[in-house]
Amino acid sequence: MRKVKKERQKLSSILRNNWLMLRKIAAYTPEYFALMIVEGVVWGCINSVSAWFIYTLLNAVQDGGDFLYAASIIAVMAAFYLVAYVFDKWYWNIKNPLMRQKLHLRMHEELFAKARSLDLSCFDDPAFYNDFVWAMNQSDSRAIEVIEDTGKLINRLIASASLFTLLLTVDPVIALVLFLSSCVTVVCNLVGNRISFRHDRERNPLRRKRDYINRVYHLADYAKELRTGRADELLTREYDENNERLVQTDVKYGRRYFLLYGLGWNGLGNVTLFALLLYMITQLANGRIAVGGFAATVQVIWDIRWTLNNLIERITKYAKHSLYIEKYREFMSYEPRVKGEKHEIPPFERLELRNVSFAYTFDHPEYRFREDQDDKPADRQPPQEALRNVSLTIHAGEKVAIVGYNGAGKTTLIKLIMRFYDPTEGEILYNGVNIREYAPEAYRRQIGTVFQDFKIFAATVAENVMNGEYRQENEATVREALRAADFTEKLEQLEQGLGTHLTREFNDKGTNLSGGESQKVAIARVFAGRYPIVIMDEPSSALDPMAEYHLNQSILRNTEEKTVIFISHRLSTTRIADTIYLFDGGRLVEQGSHEALLEKDGKYAEMFRLQSEKYRQGEA
Repeated sequence: MRKVKKERQKLSSILRNNWLMLRKIAAYTPEYFALMIVEGVVWGCINSVSAWFIYTLLNAVQDGGDFLYAASIIAVMAAFYLVAYVFDKWYWNIKNPLMRQKLHLRMHEELFAKARSLDLSCFDDPAFYNDFVWAMNQSDSRAIEVIEDTGKLINRLIASASLFTLLLTVDPVIALVLFLSSCVTVVCNLVGNRISFRHDRERNPLRRKRDYINRVYHLADYAKELRTGRADELLTREYDENNERLVQTDVKYGRRYFLLYGLGWNGLGNVTLFALLLYMITQLANGRIAVGGFAATVQVIWDIRWTLNNLIERITKYAKHSLYIEKYREFMSYEPRVKGEKHEIPPFERLELRNVSFAYTFDHPEYRFREDQDDKPADRQPPQEALRNVSLTIHAGEKVAIVGYNGAGKTTLIKLIMRFYDPTEGEILYNGVNIREYAPEAYRRQIGTVFQDFKIFAATVAENVMNGEYRQENEATVREALRAADFTEKLEQLEQGLGTHLTREFNDKGTNLSGGESQKVAIARVFAGRYPIVIMDEPSSALDPMAEYHLNQSILRNTEEKTVIFISHRLSTTRIADTIYLFDGGRLVEQGSHEALLEKDGKYAEMFRLQSEKYRQGEA
């Protein structure tokens, strides 16, 4: 069992992590970086000159200075405040929102690219997925906090230096007391930051579950099930229980915040403040301090206490930022295990599996994200072997069917062929070369796939078919692909044709397709691409028998020179295949043509007879 990684950090780690984020901000939005520094300097002056102003003005009046001298002091201060506040309002109301959005865009583009490069197995690991969601949700907001805290740090440093200088000229004792009080604040903030990080870490999986339940209620995909079953009761109960755990977590940490900040930091701070005020009154009464000095010192005591506390809060927040940035760094530095060097893929000739086995297990190297992962469940199940010692060869132009009941290993086989996972044992060869040698992105561009759990995007029909950007020159390709997928009749019913938005999530004029119609759009994607290998994972699962027949014939006509792999448990599809591979319990148990397997009278023949009987009963 791995040890829990502690939140205590080295100073070098804190500096390294925050410096990493600052460099990233400077690279993505240099204007944001520069203006925040300027803003820090401007506000540092604003927060310190008022005390100097009071000190200078009152002393001038007390010393018998003339009206013009006092008026000139006021005029200078008025001009300074006018310029400073105009800049401040321009920055925060006009410039800052634009630069935040730019930073958000650049950082999320980077995160999207990283997420796309992750091994599929990462999404199967709850610990990794929690960190992934955390990184996605925290990255730009944490970056904004780092840069704006840096601006405020500059602000507070300038103000503190100015105010301390003024305070030392008036009374060094007060300066020393405030400094010691600030040291206590440093300790409180450091402790508080570690408590806050642990608080967030406990809340994160609870928030993720709450967000999931919220998503279920506002997505149309779940609307029918919620209205026809009892899932609503289950989800409501789980939402209540999850919310109760969130409340318990907040109460537990709330007590700690109260003891640390309410009784500790604020209690001591207020006692110190009022003690200093009493001390100043005695100094004024004894004539040891002038009226200007007294007024300025009272102002400084209030200002410097807030400024120093805020300065220390900013400094100690860098330790808190570092804890979050560390997760971001780990996520961004994650190197996919599924990778290769060759980007040039030769024309397809054959695909061969040699003694391929695969086990779904969290101890598999694909599942490891961090060596210090500490939340692995103690009752995690032993490895489950999904495929065992599979060997087969698929040649260019061949039509192949992979069949078997649910859980036989069909979809796992496709994930291995697509190289979403690498085999636990054995190898997969493309033209005699292990596919591990090819760059995954380049290799996958040779394969067009219709997944069983395909997704339709909230985009136009044309963009869904192209599976990306659509240009006018693609029109013929898209229309031909939709014709091949038997979608033409439905397309003619859509008022906006190829420009019709699918789903109404972002467009009131959009349309929601039926399951079978959506499946045809997904199939059209394969026809629109120039793939030498086509994989159809349950391509007709949402279609009626007649539509299934027409689709199968269309697939044959439109993939005549391509290699097609059908994944199905409906054996009506398999009759068009050159070779059928029957899987059972993760093993390849039978192979051959439809007629040869019927003649063999094994498992395939038994499945075919059972399904044929069901079809006849359905027709009757």
